[in-house]
Amino acid sequence: YKHLLSNFPYKPTLKQNIFFEKISDFVTQPSSNALFVLKGYAGTGKTTVISTLVAELVNVNQKYVLLAPTGRAAKVISNYSNKPAFTIHKKIYFPKKRSGGGVEFTLQANKHTNT
Repeated sequence: YKHLLSNFPYKPTLKQNIFFEKISDFVTQPSSNALFVLKGYAGTGKTTVISTLVAELVNVNQKYVLLAPTGRAAKVISNYSNKPAFTIHKKIYFPKKRSGGGVEFTLQANKHTNT
């Protein structure tokens, strides 16, 4: 938590501070079925806190996967963090051709470990 705050380029707002507390707990107390969803309006600092988090995860050799709901959001996160980011849909589903023609999206296995 303190490392995240010290690397954050601004004075965090109350909600950003709460994010750093919660994400610190999430990262240091992993669960096999845990999921952390960060959401907020434009301009609330989501990208900046994610960039700070990614830099710290790299420093401690922690694996992660950056996912976003849209291609545009994934591109923004990737640009700010200098790390690859993907749409949620791309990581969860893959297109499978139907025998009679057409395509259906099928849930794919999670190929990531310890993320």
